[in-house]
Amino acid sequence: MLILLVAFLLIFASFYGAGKISTESGTDTFVEKTSKLYQDFDYLYKQNFGTSAIIVLVESDDITDPEVLKAMDRLGTLMEGKKDVKGTFSIVTLIKDFASQQYGHSDIPEDKHTIQQIISHTPEEYLTQLMPDDRHAIVLIEMSGDVTTEHTEWVLSETKTAVIWANFPAGTSTIVTGEPAFMIAMQEEMNKSMGAMLAISGILMVVALLIAFRHVRWKLLPLPVVLIGIIYTFGAMGFTNVPMTMVSMAVFPILIGLGVDYAIQFHNRAEEELARGETASEAIIETIKHMGPAVGTAIIATSLGFVALFISPVPMIRDFGKMSLIGVVQCYFVSMFILMPVLYLLDSRAEKKILKKARRNGGNSKNTVKTEKIAKNGGTDGFGRFLGRFSITMAKNPLIVIGIASLLTIGGLYADEHVGVQTDTQKFVPQDMKPLLDFDKLNNLIGGSDQLNIIIKAEDVTDPAVIQWMDDFGRNEVEKQKDIISSDSLATAITLAYGSIPPDPSVVNSIMDGLPGTIKDRYVMGGDLGILNLKIAPNLRIEQTAALIENVKNDIEWYPPPTGVSTTVTGQQVAMTSILDALTSGRTATGYLGLTLIFFGLLVIYRDWMKAFVPILPILMVTGWSGGVMYLLGMEYNPLTATLGALVLGIGAEFTILMMERYFEERENGLLPMEAMETASSKIGQAIIASGFTVILGFSALIVTPFPMLSDFGVVTVIAVGFSLLSTLIVLPPIMVQLDIWRSKKNVRKNSSTIKI
Repeated sequence: MLILLVAFLLIFASFYGAGKISTESGTDTFVEKTSKLYQDFDYLYKQNFGTSAIIVLVESDDITDPEVLKAMDRLGTLMEGKKDVKGTFSIVTLIKDFASQQYGHSDIPEDKHTIQQIISHTPEEYLTQLMPDDRHAIVLIEMSGDVTTEHTEWVLSETKTAVIWANFPAGTSTIVTGEPAFMIAMQEEMNKSMGAMLAISGILMVVALLIAFRHVRWKLLPLPVVLIGIIYTFGAMGFTNVPMTMVSMAVFPILIGLGVDYAIQFHNRAEEELARGETASEAIIETIKHMGPAVGTAIIATSLGFVALFISPVPMIRDFGKMSLIGVVQCYFVSMFILMPVLYLLDSRAEKKILKKARRNGGNSKNTVKTEKIAKNGGTDGFGRFLGRFSITMAKNPLIVIGIASLLTIGGLYADEHVGVQTDTQKFVPQDMKPLLDFDKLNNLIGGSDQLNIIIKAEDVTDPAVIQWMDDFGRNEVEKQKDIISSDSLATAITLAYGSIPPDPSVVNSIMDGLPGTIKDRYVMGGDLGILNLKIAPNLRIEQTAALIENVKNDIEWYPPPTGVSTTVTGQQVAMTSILDALTSGRTATGYLGLTLIFFGLLVIYRDWMKAFVPILPILMVTGWSGGVMYLLGMEYNPLTATLGALVLGIGAEFTILMMERYFEERENGLLPMEAMETASSKIGQAIIASGFTVILGFSALIVTPFPMLSDFGVVTVIAVGFSLLSTLIVLPPIMVQLDIWRSKKNVRKNSSTIKI
């Protein structure tokens, strides 16, 4: 009872910890902050030139109508000076600046002809971004690049209010969008989906337990016990500052499946012991004695698979590993320290009822209890006997079974090398989400917003030679690189104001003095830092972006800036390319590391190379099969599916370890290898299938989520767990039996074995 009381109190502590969980998305969740790429992005670009812009897309039959432009001006005025707003920028900004220079005032002209004349003098680089056609215009509400999510939400709310107060004329529509608005909407959708996903997972667990666990009493008991473990994991997530991301939110359906899986192993063994007529206390002791170490060993193997994810350079993948590790340990402890005491209390109460009934009938109380328990719990059923015979068939045909499995593994590993990589956040979210559709509409109009940013360091970035290099290099890249659409820099602003780049520094300084502050801040910081923006084609794959970055770097070497001037190619797209290695060679490295950790972990536990090797080999084959399935289904690796190798090793090793543990338990009871395999399969095979079935249904909750990244992960993990079950029942028996026979014969020849073969 004391254990249950402590467990109950920990629930309250976990709720407190869960309140500390934050939801995160964006570059920080993809790229390691200590990496050189991120440091350049953060310190050189983001802190000096980076802005996070909420965009108001204005649509009208005539976007140059003075009344529409005045409403856009009112919107900008309402947002100027707001906390965290650096400034606003639109076609109106350029019109007013031109009017101020030409007419001595900054009022918006009343006649369309004058407005059209001003617009005709606007450089194409600005026009395509601010007024892509005669029906659409854009108002940028610019914030600093490091603004917090909470402040962004506030500015977004203020922008929506300001749009109303701007009083756009009838027939004009507005859409508040942009990447910050999209990211906030994505986080809100994630939070909504989390609750639905957990509910679906719970319902599927009920179905799984009713079907696969129908042969035991209190069949639904594992579910509430595991939910306590999930609550503990939520609490740990808050206390350890692990954020909620699209990857970490997938942990919880997984843990529900795995947690029920662990609970089933304990519950099934307890029922097996009770079926032998043991008392509740005897059954619980025997269960913990046998299943505690067996499941504990499986937990260690699973945990080591997740530990391998810690080497990933992608923060959200590491967070997935952390939460999975914490979660499986929590689920193990609640199975042993909550489920077992509850089973003891329930069975003790059942014993008392049987005793009362026996006394009323005048029978032998002890014998009655034993007889009724055996009758209720039964022994090995028909399906168990079938599994026993099936495993023997597999064990007797090692060449066929292992040969076919090996060929499929080789083919799968080859196909896996041709599986693509996806890192576009917009591809990870529900494709019918309105904020995404709005953002897509904006990108279709302006040709996307992805850029490469070249930071230029010089004693004076306003030196005409430096400005001329910016202009020349930008034009060269637009002409030479098909995926670079346009460029803009201080050279663009100087050309807009003067018509060309003057060679005289004093003229440049005079032009700079006349430029609006919003323009100068976009291109110059402190006199010694400048920026050249290269707009790139939308929807480039990460491999294409990485290749383009290398081309730009090579072009800088071919046409370098003036002496004493240095350049750094950076920006969000550059930082994101660091994930490419993590999802290709890095994914393979984590898989091999997980394999190595599990092998040496089992070697330390068992001090027996065969017991360390046998559980791993069948699951190693599953990783190959899973890669082949991803290729055949046309799936791509993303930050979540990249964890598949470690997940398969961890989960699959549990099944093989439990089967192996039971096999050697039967061997110690004096059975021959084939007999031990048959008995182990008949006794624990059904529980392993039930466990696998619950894990599959737990993962199935991911399939129905509206997030494609989670849905794809759900599909491939369900298939992988199914493969793990098949591998345990088909591939493991011949490997284990044949290696055991081989070693036993070898020991007999050395006269050092006492095991009967």
